[in-house]
Amino acid sequence: MSVSKQVLLSFVASALLVAAAWARQAPTAVPAQSQQSPSQPSPATPATATVSGKIAAATDTSLSLEAQNGSDPLTEQFVINSDTKVDGKLAVGSMATVEYRTDGGANIATHITVSSGS
Repeated sequence: MSVSKQVLLSFVASALLVAAAWARQAPTAVPAQSQQSPSQPSPATPATATVSGKIAAATDTSLSLEAQNGSDPLTEQFVINSDTKVDGKLAVGSMATVEYRTDGGANIATHITVSSGS
């Protein structure tokens, strides 16, 4: 076999191996809405936020918190449910930090930490 035929045969064999390797490693297409980076919460776990301020009103099912938005006063309303963890006693005038999630336009308190005093 001549050298030129051996070179041609080697080139064709190499090309077939490379093509087979690429075909085997081709990623499966995934729809964009199901791709998420680790820093993004999954739809089943809504993102939470935190706010601190003075308790303006409290019941077994709701909490009003007076907070500051820059220099502007802001009153936030929260829903308290059976899943809400409360550390301390909810008392008007006490300082509190509320971790919450928003669901259907309502702020659902997930964890409330009350500090004594104002």
